[in-house]
Amino acid sequence: MTEKHIEEQPKEVGNINNLFYLLGAVFGGLTGGVIQETLVGTLIGAVIGLLFGAFFVKVLLNARAHDR
Repeated sequence: MTEKHIEEQPKEVGNINNLFYLLGAVFGGLTGGVIQETLVGTLIGAVIGLLFGAFFVKVLLNARAHDR
């Protein structure tokens, strides 16, 4: 009996980095909107959340690609 089936990775997962960008922008926008209570605060929060998402993907997530 071989253990080849254990080593195979699912091919349908794909690239999930875009999900982190989306989550950063959405929750950054929500946080900025709640704190500032303006549309400008929401937009600034979304940009800052997008930057945090990019930092997460490029620096923190890049080191552990084998865990995904």
